[in-house]
Amino acid sequence: MLERPCLALLVWAFLALAAAPGLALPPGPGDLTRSIETSRKTIADDERILGAYDNEMRATVANDPASARRREEIRILKQHYVREIENLKARIADDYRQIQEMRARGVQ
Repeated sequence: MLERPCLALLVWAFLALAAAPGLALPPGPGDLTRSIETSRKTIADDERILGAYDNEMRATVANDPASARRREEIRILKQHYVREIENLKARIADDYRQIQEMRARGVQ
C-alpha cells in the first residue's frame, strides 16, 4: 500500500523535472541561423538610425545651448548604436563558428 504513493510521487517528480523550462536543449543550427538573421536585421535598423542621427547632427549647426546639448545627446546615442552593432557582429561570428563546429561533429 505504501509503495504506490511513493511510486506516484517518483513518477510525478520525474515528469516535473523533465518538463522544467530551465533544462532546455542547447541551440541547434536552425536556432543559430535564425539568430544570425535577426541580428542582421537589427544591424540594418541600427545603421538606418545612425544615418538619421548623422543627418540631424549636420542640421544642428547653431552655437546655442540647446543645439550643443542635442549634439552631445546624439554623440552618446551614436556610441550606443555603434557598440550594439559591434556586439551583434561578434555574435554573428560566434554563431557561425558554432554552426561550423556542429556540422563538423555531424549535427544537422
